[in-house]
Amino acid sequence: MVRLLKSMEKLIKFAIFLAISLMIVAVVVQVFARTFMSQPPIWTEETSRIALLYILGLGVGASVLTGDLVNVDLALMVMPKRVRRVCELISAALVSVFGFILVSGSWEFYLLGEMQTSPALNIQMSYVFASMPIFAFLLGVFGLLKFIELLIGVPETEFTPHNTTEA
Repeated sequence: MVRLLKSMEKLIKFAIFLAISLMIVAVVVQVFARTFMSQPPIWTEETSRIALLYILGLGVGASVLTGDLVNVDLALMVMPKRVRRVCELISAALVSVFGFILVSGSWEFYLLGEMQTSPALNIQMSYVFASMPIFAFLLGVFGLLKFIELLIGVPETEFTPHNTTEA
C-alpha cells in the first residue's frame, strides 16, 4: 500500500512538473510575442490557464497530506495536544468528505465539456474540465489518508513560534 502511494505521489509530482513546464513555455511565448510581434498567438493565454487548473487540481490533494495548505497554526499552537489532535482529526475528516461530495458535481461539470470546444486551442472542454473531478477525488483521498495518519498516531508536527530576535 505504501509503495502504491509513493508511486501515485511520484506520478502526481511528474504531472505537476509537466503542467508547470507547459505554463512556463506558454507565458514566455506570450511575453515574447507581445513584446516583439505585431500579432501574438492566441493559444498562449488559454494554455497557461489550463495548465494552472491542472497544477492546482493535482497539487491540492498532496498538499493536504504534507500540510502545505494554509492552516490556522496560531489557534492550533495554543491548544493542548489532545484538543489539537481532535481538531486535526475533524478537519481531515471534513476535508475528505467535502472532496468526495464534490466528485459527483464536478463529474457533471466534466460531462458538460463534451458539448463544447475551447475557442483558441479547439480542444474538447471536457479535457479542461477533467481537472475538477481529479481535484475533488484527490482531495477526498488525501484527506482520508491524513485522517488515517492522524488516527493511527503518526508523529505530529510540533509548532515552533517564530523568533524575530534571531538573525
